[in-house]
Formats: sequence, C-alpha cells, structure tokens
Amino acid sequence: MSPEHSGPVVTGHYDVRRGAAAYAPIVGSFGALSVPATIVLFTTAGSGDTTLVSLAAGLLVVAMIGSLTGSIALAAIGAEVDETANLPAAVMFVAVPVVVSLVSVLSAFATLAAIHLPTQKTLFAVIAGVGGLAGTYFTSFAVGDSWHPGPQDPAVREEWQGRQWISSRQAAYRQCGILAAVSSVLPVAGLVLRLCGVHAEPTEASVYGVVVTGLALAVLGTFLGVQRTMHPLNGDQRGVRRYEAYSTAFSSGLYTFAVLVLLP
Repeated sequence: MSPEHSGPVVTGHYDVRRGAAAYAPIVGSFGALSVPATIVLFTTAGSGDTTLVSLAAGLLVVAMIGSLTGSIALAAIGAEVDETANLPAAVMFVAVPVVVSLVSVLSAFATLAAIHLPTQKTLFAVIAGVGGLAGTYFTSFAVGDSWHPGPQDPAVREEWQGRQWISSRQAAYRQCGILAAVSSVLPVAGLVLRLCGVHAEPTEASVYGVVVTGLALAVLGTFLGVQRTMHPLNGDQRGVRRYEAYSTAFSSGLYTFAVLVLLP
C-alpha cells in the first residue's frame, strides 16, 4: 500500500497529567503503610538495638512525609487543564520525594530484618536498592515525552523549540536514555558494594544524617515541583532544563546509595 493510502501516522505521547493523577493514590498508600508499621515498631522497641530501632522509625517517618507531600503534588499536576511545557519538569521534582518515600519504607523493613532476621539483612537491603534503582529510572522517564508539551501553534512552536534543551522526539528519547544510564550508576554502585559486604554500621550520627537528608529531599522536591507548576506571566513556556533533569535523577540515586551504605 502506498504511503498516501496507508492512513494517518500515529504519533502518540505520554500525557503526564493523567499519569500524575493515577500515581497520586498509589504514592499516598506508602504513607498509609508507614503509620501502622511505626506503631508496631514502637511497641516492640525494647526487643532490639535502640540505634536500629531509631533508624527504622526515622525511615518510616520520612516515607510517610514523602509519600503524603508527593501524592498531593502529583494530584495538583493531574488537575492541570492544559499540557504545558513546565509539567514534565514539575513531575521530575515531585518524583524525588516519591523515590525517597519508596526507598525509605523498603530500607525500614531492611533495618527490621537486621534486628529480627540478621542472616537475611543483605537480601532486604538489596530489595531496597532495587526499589531505588527503579525509582531513579522512572524519574528519568519524564524526559522521554517532554518534547510534546508546549506551544501548539506551528508558527510559534518552531522558534520556541529552538530555545529548548529538548527540541524533538529524537532528542527526548536520546537524552532520556543517557539520563537513565548515568543516574543509575549510584544505585548500582550501592548494590554492588552491598553484595560485596561493604557497608557502615549505623550510629546515632548516621541515623540523624539519613533521616534529615530524606526529609530535606522530600520537602525540597515537593516545594520545587509545586513551584514549577506555576505558569509564566509573559506566556513563554519553560520546558525541562538539563540541570533540572540531572539534579532530580541524581538526588534520587544519591539517597539510594547513601541508604545502602548506611544500612546495617
């Protein structure tokens, strides 16, 4: 069949608004899971190392805050009426508290395993690392379809795309792959170290460090994500920038690496 009779070419894309709206209740469930887990942990606190109990409790609190703030921010993105160019960047920022929440809740279970199932602590730590690796990849995934949002008027779009980091479908897919590969280095390095038995024993200082870092990333990612949903008053849409993509993906990967190294 000749091209002129083959029908319209399908050039579908991922609508980040619908994805954010669908993810919001899933992410919120992490917080719901953390509350009863924290209660159970405190009722059995006298049966284990207090440092490990503090680490597990702190990680669960980080997971709860990260999931609640992340789910609200995702719901806000899902409520957007127009698919503007700023939304992929907003999703990448909001993905940081989501990944922090995921890694924290899995790491809390790994810490509990170190208390009650010490021979299986490496297995649970690896599970937490795999969760962080998956979260880092999904953070990078937002770049893949960031080429589509923006001005739809052909006369305006061509000039606008020339000023953007992502200017075409080909560039978006290429940069998405590069970002996913580069940002995965830290989680993979953490997993390799963990499998080789290289890690630090938790101390009070490291517990404070992990918890404070997790809280800071969760709050900062949510704040910057919500700020990024604001539309420019001059009408010039701001697509995702290179530094935004790499800073968000590397933040998720770095937190995963740090937790893997500091888990018991």
